[in-house]
Amino acid sequence: MIPTLIVLGFVALGVAIVAFATRHGPARPGAPHQEPDTASGELPVADAANTDPFAHAPLPQTVIEPFKETERLS
Repeated sequence: MIPTLIVLGFVALGVAIVAFATRHGPARPGAPHQEPDTASGELPVADAANTDPFAHAPLPQTVIEPFKETERLS
């Protein structure tokens, strides 16, 4: 009878571990939906604080200089 109780104890322990690992926490309410402050036909306008001052800057150019034979290190 003792081996049967030991096996039942292991089965109960396994069920408890699976139940603990798969339990779900309380559901949290989601954030309320934020309505945009623009009308459906209007395009949103960026604020001055959100604009990128370098958005229209030219891309940097790399300078490739020719290799001079006299600059070779021995």
